[in-house]
Amino acid sequence: MKRIILFVAAATLTLSSAMAQDTTSTQARKPQQEHRQMPKRLSPQERATMQTDRLKDTLQLTEDQYKKVYKAILNREKEVDNMMPQGRGGGMRPGGMGGGMRGGAPQVSRVSTGMNSVQEQMKASRERCDKKIKKALSEEQYATYQEYEAKRLKQQQEMMQRMRNRNRQGGQRPQGQRPAQQN
Repeated sequence: MKRIILFVAAATLTLSSAMAQDTTSTQARKPQQEHRQMPKRLSPQERATMQTDRLKDTLQLTEDQYKKVYKAILNREKEVDNMMPQGRGGGMRPGGMGGGMRGGAPQVSRVSTGMNSVQEQMKASRERCDKKIKKALSEEQYATYQEYEAKRLKQQQEMMQRMRNRNRQGGQRPQGQRPAQQN
């Protein structure tokens, strides 16, 4: 009888500790799973507000300056939003799907030409925005703004380069492509 009681007690302890470990490991995995989800794409208004709020702190903007800078950034963000394909990652790229064969010729050259065009449009939009911001700021504020923007653009380019390098190294495959099948 004592053996049966000891056996039941040992089995109960073993099962309860296994259940506790399972819930702990499930909870530990949740943040990783949430991290994998694509973040919600912000609206032009949300992006403009975030950027203007950062500039307000950096440049000590007055209320009038804040409104003018917000309006300039909002216009730029709306233009950029209209240039980008709809959806994240899975949208059509300028010039077609790219990489495929249609009519015997690859689409790659048209894609790269289209992307250069979008980059040029973005650069022109950024320059228009900078001109409007320059009118709203004092000379000292504008000099600080130029330093801030140069630093931000450099960080953005470095991030894009890291993403390209990771994709080239096979860290992630582009969305929509399947891995090669092993025969």
